[in-house]
Amino acid sequence: MLIVGPNLTVDRMIGVNRFDLGHIHRADRVETWIGGGGANAGRAARRLGARAHLMTLLPPANAADVVEALAHFQISVEWVPCRGNLRVATILREEEGRMSILHEPGPTVTPTEWEEFERRVVARINPGEALLCSGSLPPGAPVNGYARLAHEARHAGARCVIDVGGSALASLLEDGVGLITPNLTEAESLLYGERAEPVYAEETSERARAAANGLLRAGASRAVVTAGGAGAAYAQQGPDGGSGWVDAPTVDARNPIGAGDTFATGLGLRLESGAPLRGAVAFAAAVAAAHVESANGDFEPARAEELLTSPAAGSAA
Repeated sequence: MLIVGPNLTVDRMIGVNRFDLGHIHRADRVETWIGGGGANAGRAARRLGARAHLMTLLPPANAADVVEALAHFQISVEWVPCRGNLRVATILREEEGRMSILHEPGPTVTPTEWEEFERRVVARINPGEALLCSGSLPPGAPVNGYARLAHEARHAGARCVIDVGGSALASLLEDGVGLITPNLTEAESLLYGERAEPVYAEETSERARAAANGLLRAGASRAVVTAGGAGAAYAQQGPDGGSGWVDAPTVDARNPIGAGDTFATGLGLRLESGAPLRGAVAFAAAVAAAHVESANGDFEPARAEELLTSPAAGSAA
C-alpha cells in the first residue's frame, strides 16, 4: 500500500490519575512513538500482511529518528525535506481511560517543497494499487493537495482513499474524486456547519447514513462515514450506487488512538483486492475493532477475521 502522510507527529502519551484544568499534575508514566495518520496506517497495513511505503515531509533534523523508528515496523519511508521541526501531539490519559489530546499544527511547508513531494508521490502510483491519503495537511500545503493526488491516482488506474476533515475534505467534494472517509462529526460539520449536537445511540446509524448521502449530493462519488464503536455508513454513485450501514463488532475498547487510520487502511486494502464497498466497510470495521481492543494497537489479523464473522458484525441497519 502506498500511504501519503505528510504531517507526522511525535505522539507523547502522559498518564495521570486525573486531569483537571488549572491544576498541577504529576505524571505516572510517559510513552513516546511516531504517530500521525500516515504512520498509524503504515503499522496497520503491516499487521494485515501488506507492504507499506510511506511518503512524507520531514525536517532533516528529525528524519533519521523517524525512519529508524518506522523501520522497526518494516515500514519503508520516502521523505522530502521541509523546514521547521516535527510536531508533537500531547496525549493526557487518565486512569479511568479518558483522554485529552493537544495537536500541534506541524512545520510550514513551502510551495516548492509541496510540489516536489507531489511529484515524488505521483511517480510511485501504480495501476490497480491502493493509494491512502491519511491525516491532516501541514500548514502551507495547498488545501486541494489530496484532491490533486486523487486525480493523479484515477488517471493512473489506482484506487484512492482519503481520510481527512476540514477544508481539505471540502476541497475533495468540489473535485468529486476518491473515496472519502470522514467521521460523523467531520461530515456533519462540513454539511451543516459547526454544531455540537450530541450523538445518541439510537440515532447514530440514521445520522451517519444521512451524512453519507449528503456528501454524495455535495459532490462526492463515494463516501464512508464512521461512527466510532457503533459502525459506519456508506454511499456511492454509479451503477453500483446505493447506501447502507454496517454495525461494528462489539469489543472492550482499550486503545482508541489511531482507530480511524486503521479503519481507512483496512478499507483501502480490501477494495484493492476487488471487494465491493459494503464488504470492504465491514472488514474495515472489524480491523478497527481489533485495534481498539488491544492495549497498544498491536492486533492480530486472525482476530480481525474472527470479529468479521461474529454474529453482530456487519449486519445492516
